[in-house]
Amino acid sequence: MIDRFVNEKFEDDYITTMGVNITLKDTTVDDIPVQLMLWDIGGAEQWARVRKMFYRGSSGVLLVYDVTRPATFLNVTRFLQALETTIQKQIPFVLLGNKNDLTHIKKIPPENAGELMKAVNAVSFFETSAKTGINVENAFTLIGKACLDAAKKK
Repeated sequence: MIDRFVNEKFEDDYITTMGVNITLKDTTVDDIPVQLMLWDIGGAEQWARVRKMFYRGSSGVLLVYDVTRPATFLNVTRFLQALETTIQKQIPFVLLGNKNDLTHIKKIPPENAGELMKAVNAVSFFETSAKTGINVENAFTLIGKACLDAAKKK
């Protein structure tokens, strides 16, 4: 998803993140130039300690699950609890159901994610596709705006 947002491309042979991949993107949010530092943190349990190190510097989160793999959806609340426990504050986050283009094998209906979004106070929920690009720009723009708004309140 980050590669789609930053480089406007998609690779079918993408290799799952091992540890952390950091990317910068210059953009504008509400006509204000900003630089987003995007941390793609591996979701496998072996990366739990690494995730916690990066949670501490977060201003906002795109919490992504795979609409074709229910286990990734069930992990959303676990990741969110670990985030809040680690940083001891709430930061804006957007819930994203990725791989929306795979409608023939989709297992998580958007209604389930919408209910979860409300229960955990997410800023918003989008179904996205890194492959087609649907809602990717919207998701990054929204989290950028939420982070900027939170910074203005401080």
